[in-house]
Amino acid sequence: MKKILILLAIAITLGSCDQGFEELNVDPTKPTQLDPSTKLTYIQLHTGGSNYVAYLFWNVIHLMQNVQHLNNTSYISFLYKEGNTHWLFEEQFKTTVKNIVDLEAQLEASNAPTAATDLAIARIQKVLIFSRITDAYGDIPYSEAGKGFLEGIRFPKYDKQSDIYLNMLETLESSATTLAAGSQSSYGSADLLFAGDVTKWKKFANSLMLRLAMRMVKVDDAAAKSWATKAINGGVMTSNADIAYTKYENSPNDGGPNVNPLTKCFTSRASTQVKISKTLMDFMKDRNDPRVSVLCSTVDGNTDFALQFGQDINNPTRGTANSKPNINIFGGSGIIIYDAPFFFQTYAEVELMIAEAAERWGLAGGNVEAHYNAGVTAAMQYLSMYGHGVNISQTQINDYLAANPFVPSQALKMINEQYWVATFGNGLETFSNWKRSGYPVLVPANVAQTLTGGKIPRRLPYPGSEKLNNPDNVQEAITRQGGDGLLTRMWWDKE
Repeated sequence: MKKILILLAIAITLGSCDQGFEELNVDPTKPTQLDPSTKLTYIQLHTGGSNYVAYLFWNVIHLMQNVQHLNNTSYISFLYKEGNTHWLFEEQFKTTVKNIVDLEAQLEASNAPTAATDLAIARIQKVLIFSRITDAYGDIPYSEAGKGFLEGIRFPKYDKQSDIYLNMLETLESSATTLAAGSQSSYGSADLLFAGDVTKWKKFANSLMLRLAMRMVKVDDAAAKSWATKAINGGVMTSNADIAYTKYENSPNDGGPNVNPLTKCFTSRASTQVKISKTLMDFMKDRNDPRVSVLCSTVDGNTDFALQFGQDINNPTRGTANSKPNINIFGGSGIIIYDAPFFFQTYAEVELMIAEAAERWGLAGGNVEAHYNAGVTAAMQYLSMYGHGVNISQTQINDYLAANPFVPSQALKMINEQYWVATFGNGLETFSNWKRSGYPVLVPANVAQTLTGGKIPRRLPYPGSEKLNNPDNVQEAITRQGGDGLLTRMWWDKE
C-alpha cells in the first residue's frame, strides 16, 4: 500500500515543479489535487532521505564523521573539503519542501471538517523539514520557498535564520494550540509518524519547540528560556511511545525511499570503509555501556570487544580496517535491518534537554538528575524498536547508572555527552547539538591542520546550483553570514 501511495505522490513533483511551467491538459472529470493523506505519506517518507547515495555523502561521510560517530577509511579528509555538501539542500527542496508548501496551500483552501487539524499537522511537519535544512546551512529560502508553481517565485529570497527560527517557533505554538483534545485528523495510517494521533502530534510540536529553544542558548538566552518554558508547560514527549520516527520496508533492492537510508549506506560501504569511530567506542567501553553490543559488531558479527577498538580518525589504513567494528544494527557484518526506523526526535533527547533546562534555568522543578537518568534510560530502551532481538535490560541500565552516577558539577558536560550517544544515526541532530553545547570535546583529525586550519567544520556550504541559478539571493545570504565555508558560523552558532 505504501508503494502505491508513493507512486501516486510522484505526480506531486510534476504538479509542483519550479521549472518549465508547461501548460497541462486538465481532464475536468478527474480530480486536480491528490488527497492530502497521499501527499503527507510522500513528504514524510522523503524527509528522512529519498536517495541513499545523497544520504551517504551529507550524513554518513560528512556529519557522522564530523561528530566522530564514524570513521571512513576511504574518506578521512573528505569531510574537511567543500564538496558534496549540496545533497541535503537539493534533495529536500525538490521533494519535501515544494510538496509540503503545496499541501499547506491545499489545506488552507479546504472546507473539509478535518482541514484545520490536518493543516496543523502539516505545519509541524513543515517545521521539521525546514529546521533540518537551516541547521545545516544557516540562512535558506523559507518564506518564498516552494512557491514556483503556486506563485511563480522562481528565485526565492534567503531568509535570515533568526527570522526563520521565530516563525518556526510561532508555527509550532499555534499548531499545538489547534491540536486540542478531541480534534480529528483525516490522515490515518497514511501518516507514517503517528497514524493521525493528534495527542502525539501535539507532544511532538512542543518537543520540537524545546529543541529549537535550546539551539538559541548562545545567541539569546532569554528567548531560549521563554520558549523552553512554553514547550515544557505545553506538554512534551513522556515516553518512548511518543517518539517521532518513520518505519521503512524490508526491501534490500530498493535504493530509496522505501528502505532506511542508513542501512543502504552501511551495507554498501561498511564492509571495507565505514567503521565505528574510536572516539565513540572508547567512550562506551570506558563506561561499560551496554549499547556497544547493540551499535557495533566485528566483521564476523562478534560483539565481544575485549580486544577490539574503533577506527582511529587518523588511521585510514584499509589493511587493518576489517578488524575494526562495523555498525551492527544497520548492516555491515552485523544485523541488516532494511526496515529499521529512522528517528527524527526521541523521548531520550527530550528528557536530556529538560535536564539541561533544569540546570540552566531551574525549569521542571530544577530536578536535573532525575531527568538525566530518565534520558539515559530511554536512550537505552528505545533501541529495542529496531527489533531483531535488540534489547537492553533494566538491570543493565541500573548497573550503568550506578557505575556512572550523575555528577552535578559536570551537569552540562554529562547531559550533552549522553545526547551525543543517544542521537547515533541522526548525524544532523548530533552535529547541531555538538556545535551548540560544545560537548563532547572532540579533537580534529590531523588533516584538519591543512584543510580547515585545525578546526572541525561548523556547517555545510551552499550548492553550486544555487550560485548558478539563484546567484543574487544566495550571494546576499553569503555576505550576511560572513562567508560560505565549512567554518562559517550561522546565527545561533556563536563562539
